[in-house]
Amino acid sequence: MDHAPLLAGTFLDDWATRLREGAERPVVGILLRGSHARRAATAHSDVDLDVLVADDDRPAPPTPGTTGRSTGTGRTPYAARQAYLVEVDGRLVHVSVAARDVRSWVDRLGEPADWAFGLPVTAPVRLLWAEEGWRPRIDLPVLCQPADQPRLEELVATLGKVAGARAAGDHLGVRLAAADLARLCPSVLRLANPSVRVESRRAAFAAALALPVAPPGYRDDMLLCLGLRPASTGQLGAAAARLVAGIVPLVRPYTDRVAEVAGPDLAAALADGRLDRYVAQLARAARRGGYGPQVPAPRAGQWVTVPVTDSSPSDADAGAVRASRLDPAIAARLRRTPDGLVAAVVRQHDTGEVLMVAWMDDEALHRTLTTGRATYWSRSRQEYWVKGATSGHHQYVRSVALDCDGDALLVSVDQVGAACHTGHRTCFFTELPVSGAGTQR
Repeated sequence: MDHAPLLAGTFLDDWATRLREGAERPVVGILLRGSHARRAATAHSDVDLDVLVADDDRPAPPTPGTTGRSTGTGRTPYAARQAYLVEVDGRLVHVSVAARDVRSWVDRLGEPADWAFGLPVTAPVRLLWAEEGWRPRIDLPVLCQPADQPRLEELVATLGKVAGARAAGDHLGVRLAAADLARLCPSVLRLANPSVRVESRRAAFAAALALPVAPPGYRDDMLLCLGLRPASTGQLGAAAARLVAGIVPLVRPYTDRVAEVAGPDLAAALADGRLDRYVAQLARAARRGGYGPQVPAPRAGQWVTVPVTDSSPSDADAGAVRASRLDPAIAARLRRTPDGLVAAVVRQHDTGEVLMVAWMDDEALHRTLTTGRATYWSRSRQEYWVKGATSGHHQYVRSVALDCDGDALLVSVDQVGAACHTGHRTCFFTELPVSGAGTQR
């Protein structure tokens, strides 16, 4: 990319001299940041300059309760901003100058960047000038800032704000809270993901969407909540609920880290299922927009239904095949009940243990095949549900087989926790007496 209009010649040197000579306090260093330092600037990019000034070593103010005497030497943090429009080769260029005392600037490098979605930052920087005594401290090839803490408590609290806004009919409140919630998700998911560093806001956004360990539909739900795809407030509430309900079980193995940030009680609630129950309580309200009659919160190990926004139960008439994206070649082989359903027998993939029986329609089968998460149709609720979405007892699909008649499916899964709503590993835990057991013909 051609940077000649700005970086060629003496443009930056001239500005470094101008800022040193015009500063109110002694300058110890001047750095170029942003797109020009990354060599990613366009003709429309700002020129971002940091001016580091000497510390204020004036006596500290008297301590309250004293007779007015100073208790020692203090330091008053200093920060100021200036903006300039400069004509260069017949066009105007925006020069943005941020001035800060040097020690506060160094301290700030120990804080997370507010634009980085909670991810750690390694951003290129270029030193334009430095006072010799400070050069070893500030002549850095990159500016590094740490990742944010995993703010699980704030993530759950923000889902509560989404639910509250839905219940109050506050459409703007839903959108604002959903956007805040999405920005918090990557900081929590970092616990379960490989480390990644970013150098710009755009890179942070891309990395936040591409985290490999994330709930099903994570990227789409993030885009909805951030306002980058059109959605109703009902769809936003459902997306926010899916994000939080999906993240909680993924970070359960990291309760020690959660305890360090949010305290032992929240970590214990994460481990024993109370947090899942609380999130399920909020999720129902966020999806449905009110606190009317609700299904009781699930016990540990219980599965519950999870409504989805792209299929309306009112459109699912008995005996009809609901609209689906299932491969027509597969759909043609199914022999459905009058309700449009096929029985799904679920087993543990490596042991063959039969875990449960549920029902799938065409769309539930499509989602199971394409997301890798077992998805079923609830006959009683007339809605889709994803096993483990609220309980954390997920079923990760390894294979699906169709029987010879096309009226049953064998779903082989990796079962996390209990498959049965009673808390048992399998739904088939009640042995019946067989009088002819052990006899031979």
